[in-house]
Amino acid sequence: MISFWDGRTTLARHSSKRFELRTLPEIQGGVVHQTAGGDNPEATARYHVGPNHVSATGCPGMLYHFFIQQDGQVWWANDLERVTWSQGGRGSPVLGLDPNRNFLSIVLGGNFVGPGHPTGTSGPPFAQVHALFVLWGHLTGVNKADLPAALFDLAPCPAEALYGHHNFGKPACPGRALSYLLDGIHSHPHDTGATLSSIRDWQKALLGLGMVIGAAGADGVWGPASSRALQSFQDSEGLEPDGLRGPRTMAALLAALG
Repeated sequence: MISFWDGRTTLARHSSKRFELRTLPEIQGGVVHQTAGGDNPEATARYHVGPNHVSATGCPGMLYHFFIQQDGQVWWANDLERVTWSQGGRGSPVLGLDPNRNFLSIVLGGNFVGPGHPTGTSGPPFAQVHALFVLWGHLTGVNKADLPAALFDLAPCPAEALYGHHNFGKPACPGRALSYLLDGIHSHPHDTGATLSSIRDWQKALLGLGMVIGAAGADGVWGPASSRALQSFQDSEGLEPDGLRGPRTMAALLAALG
């Protein structure tokens, strides 16, 4: 049981701007954010509608579909059909999907420590995380919570397709603790295209792009040379050069291989 508030008609809206619309089947995943500040959905909506870091003339409304407060209260901020400007334009971790049109967004109120963002708390409280997964489970049909009937199942969106903003090029969001948790959930690629399912697959992909991974070649052992080659590729693609074999790097590799 979680506390739920429908704020779609009460939260601040821009006087003239409107988000684009989509159909529910276009939603293929969800993205979790943090506010990196306060835990007040009404203040967040007012900030987004006024001049802000995204738009000097303001946005149509809050840039997320749901806001979850630290006490577990869930605010419904936008119809799911609205294409909010949440993930930016740095690409999607799933090959072929648009970062904004094909994902809905959930923000957790709070300021959580993450890469390049050393201030704040270590992570969200239990009530907030619990509400996140109850909400996402309801949206994807894994569990039915006591939530409005208007929140339909997002079939064929899989429950595993829940990402952090860090997978879309924002390393500090939604904070280190929650990023680790979300990465574990979507550790198995769910798109229907090609995948890199083993170390050897990753090495072959790097070799196919002319990268040097050591004398042994695609031997299935991820050593320093393989890691350096992956970092070099990430850097060339404008990705965080962390040497990690994540979903966004995989998508970039597959796209580069054509």
